[in-house]
Amino acid sequence: MELLKTVKKTITGSDKLFDIYKCTVDEVDTFESATGKQMMCAKTEGQSFKGLYNKWVYDYLCENEGEESFIVLWRAPKGDAMLAYVRSIWEEHLQGVYNIEVPFTDKAYEIDDTSAFVYMWINTVTDKKYIGKHKGTLEDGYICSSQDMLAEYTTNPEHFTRTILAYGSDQDMLELETMLLLQLKTSMSPFYYNLSNNLRLN
Repeated sequence: MELLKTVKKTITGSDKLFDIYKCTVDEVDTFESATGKQMMCAKTEGQSFKGLYNKWVYDYLCENEGEESFIVLWRAPKGDAMLAYVRSIWEEHLQGVYNIEVPFTDKAYEIDDTSAFVYMWINTVTDKKYIGKHKGTLEDGYICSSQDMLAEYTTNPEHFTRTILAYGSDQDMLELETMLLLQLKTSMSPFYYNLSNNLRLN
């Protein structure tokens, strides 16, 4: 794999950095994550890179499988580099469109602290919700800390869908989670699984 360039792009409100490599992709596949997300995987030079599924990106990789081409990898704040699912980055590279390019040095940049996120689970049958904060990755298998919701999720995971509300540092996301729980009065509402607002137990 030959690093061609590293570009910066604003995704979901924060700057993220992507490495573009020249390589030959040997194998492309799709799979479902532990949380039911559709994923894609590309293998090159004995390495496997996973990321959220994007049809255009997946089709491009399949069409160029076994041929010298390129892949775009997101430098995730934690864990391994992930296959980028943002179509525009791939298309812009093909078209030679200039992005903000980061000079290559041993310390080309400092990654923004986006190691945590605030999420909302929605029971699509009952419309009951759960708001939480997690320090980790989207695909690490974490569901929530609510025993009531976990019991229902374990029985019928297909009834639940998750929305990511924000990314940021663990402290910032804790503050945002607490603010939402207080504003929505979730601990007193029959429409939320939340029993705590982070300030006191109910």
